[in-house]
Amino acid sequence: MIQPPLSTRRRLMPALRMLFCLLAALASVCPAALRADEGLEFFETNVRPLLVEHCQKCHGAKKQEAGLRLDSPQAALAGGDSGPAFVPGKPDESLLIAAVRYSDDVQMPPSGKLKDKQIEALTHWVRLGAPWPASPEPAGDNLAEKQQRHWAFQPIGDPVPPEVKDAAWEQTPVDRFILARLEAEGLAPSPPADRRTLIRRATVDLTGLPPTSEEVEAFVNDPAPDAYAKLIDRLLDSPHYGEQWARHWLDVARYSDTKGYIYAREQRVWVHAPAYRDWVVQAFNRDLPYDQFLLLQIAADQAAPDDASARAAMGFLTIGRRFLGVTHDIIDDRIDVLTRGTMGLTVACARCHDHKYDPIPTTDYYSLYGVFLNSTEQLAPAGEPAVRNEDYAAFEKGLDERQQKLRDATLAKRNEAADRVRQRVTDYLVAQTELSKYPEEGFDQILAPTDIIPTFVRRWEAWLSLPARAEDPAFLPWRRFAALKADEFAARSSDLLRELNEQQATVNPRVLAALSPPPSSMREVAERYGKLLSTVEQEWKAACEAAKQAGAAAPEKLEAPESEALRQVLYGTGSPCLVPDEAIVSIESYFHTAGLTELWKLQNEVDRWLIDSPLAPPYAVALVDRELIRPARVFRRGNPANRGADVERH
Repeated sequence: MIQPPLSTRRRLMPALRMLFCLLAALASVCPAALRADEGLEFFETNVRPLLVEHCQKCHGAKKQEAGLRLDSPQAALAGGDSGPAFVPGKPDESLLIAAVRYSDDVQMPPSGKLKDKQIEALTHWVRLGAPWPASPEPAGDNLAEKQQRHWAFQPIGDPVPPEVKDAAWEQTPVDRFILARLEAEGLAPSPPADRRTLIRRATVDLTGLPPTSEEVEAFVNDPAPDAYAKLIDRLLDSPHYGEQWARHWLDVARYSDTKGYIYAREQRVWVHAPAYRDWVVQAFNRDLPYDQFLLLQIAADQAAPDDASARAAMGFLTIGRRFLGVTHDIIDDRIDVLTRGTMGLTVACARCHDHKYDPIPTTDYYSLYGVFLNSTEQLAPAGEPAVRNEDYAAFEKGLDERQQKLRDATLAKRNEAADRVRQRVTDYLVAQTELSKYPEEGFDQILAPTDIIPTFVRRWEAWLSLPARAEDPAFLPWRRFAALKADEFAARSSDLLRELNEQQATVNPRVLAALSPPPSSMREVAERYGKLLSTVEQEWKAACEAAKQAGAAAPEKLEAPESEALRQVLYGTGSPCLVPDEAIVSIESYFHTAGLTELWKLQNEVDRWLIDSPLAPPYAVALVDRELIRPARVFRRGNPANRGADVERH
């Protein structure tokens, strides 16, 4: 065996680490890779599901064809009319294995032969001695137990290399593990490859391209003892090395130049796809450490906020299907690529239910969901232009003009939307008492200017639930009344209002006045708040008009502090009436359907200008924190209309 020197092997580590992660994920479901002491975990993961799905309907507690039960180890060993179901350690003598192999005597299950990997799982389980927990229920239902047992969460160990017979074959400690397994199976290592084979293998593996005839002859005729090491160094220095190994990672990252199925109004090609692709290639070619490779793709906005080129790495999260703009599905895709790509775990299943065999509850899924829910996309340059000349100046001017048109139109639409919410503030507050009427966004929603916009309803919900509202003099009463149960509201309303009046120093006096006499329901509380805010809105418009008529500067606030505090609810930073200042893809659900066409047309002009121009610098789409943080809640069975417990973001 010829090996490159240690310094060269270290340069291969990013690619090797990624490959080992993929192999480890495969090993987790490969029976031959498991040790006997992992038998119970193997049974729970690979065998019990087969018995439940394919066997126990006819061989369970309710029904025992041929007198055989396969729902407990005792019953299976006791057997039926033809004897025990299996002989531990001897699959070739076991009735169960003969049946699933479809022998001449018996063929089970009758509905159709199991897949080869399922038959192999059963065979390996019997070979291990048919380990089966004494409990009839699946082992490890406790999450802490599952975490302790799960293969992926075990601490990194330092195993002692096994003893081998042919110690001379070993060149690294890893070789002893390989050789020990070969010797256990009665096999010998393959002979060393000849030089022509070796250069072809190395070149194809590292660059994805075959060697030229000149390269082959040069290597074959090189007498130097370090010829192979020099070959590997040359291949690692080739830009094709990064291209070849980036291709593997881009598959993991579900990379595509396009967005998948979208509405015709949206540009189908990603602006930032080339920048992300090139960043991955360069990461391999410059030997970026694997931990940094992952960190920047997940959180470059936090880990390297001043590095424009690092923004391109976040294409890992932002290049994915658009699902016609449905937020829940976009976030699910991002959770899936993050967890499967970096951990080899299908966490996305927990969107609807706790994992049965892995320690992943739905609360973990929605904690991560909350992180993505409160992140918004941000398009920004990810590098400098290749040249700065007259042609680039013309390109930049054209880009500025298109971006300014988009900004102006978006601001106008945002202001129009905010005005409509202020005009119907009572309706939006009443909506908080009947949230089930306002479904989460969907691709099939068509909204008119006169409709209550569900996204604004949810924005009000998030704003009202912020911890700051509990101490807000204007909305402390709202929180207190909202805490009353419907069946006790009328009886307790008077006492609560009296308590609030005793706390006048901490409650907005205009709110106290609006809530007198005591309201009889939460809906009435909402109506009175809405009427009060509408009155404040009229006062503000009257003050602005009066200043205009007098030729004076527009007022900056209302004079009375209690009135200005209420005006801030309608106009202040983070107001629930405002559309966030974000990219259209993140805020389109705030607008009525017809109003989106103009904005998407202008956005497409910007995107197309960047995509078509060879002078455009690389652009990235990063994820950054939103201004208003919305609470995350579990969606029971994955249904956003069926909300469960609140969860913290983590």
